[in-house]
Amino acid sequence: MTQIDQAGSHEGLPVTVVVARHPAPGREADLDAWAHGIIESAEAFPGHLGAEIYPPAPPDRNELVIAFSFANATTLTAWEHSAQRRHWIKAAEPLLAREATPHAISGFEGIFSHVPGRPVMPAPRWKTAVVIVLALYPASLLLNWAVVPHLASWNICLRVLVTSAIIVPFMSWVGVPYLSRWLRRWLQPAP
Repeated sequence: MTQIDQAGSHEGLPVTVVVARHPAPGREADLDAWAHGIIESAEAFPGHLGAEIYPPAPPDRNELVIAFSFANATTLTAWEHSAQRRHWIKAAEPLLAREATPHAISGFEGIFSHVPGRPVMPAPRWKTAVVIVLALYPASLLLNWAVVPHLASWNICLRVLVTSAIIVPFMSWVGVPYLSRWLRRWLQPAP
């Protein structure tokens, strides 16, 4: 499994992992039962915050996706290295058409706000793009109105460097996290 909430590597923050499993033909129901079993096993582990199963949704996604959340990286590691998890992973082998596919949030998705204790599933890319534009537009407008005129005599490379050094931290720590909290229900409707 792959960590997708990179901030979750900090001892005190929740960690969510997501993995996709491709069912062997005719074994879809067996894989679904297996998914419920591994979740039940994980629930008994200290630090387990929750898990969700996302069944296949053809034509967009043909695999079964499971998201697990743990209180921190230490409790996740304990689960990942447990005999119980190894047992469940071994039990899944005949149910799978191919290897499990780890999913990772990349780019701006990783800085989107999410509900602590609820597995992180990336929002559709078009929703991610809308939030980025909504955060970038006013920040860029303000920057171009208030700062760029004072840099007019500078070399273009330096102007772009300065504006990037201002806009990127704003987007990473203020704009996108704030808007994603405000638009949380739209980005990730409750299952």
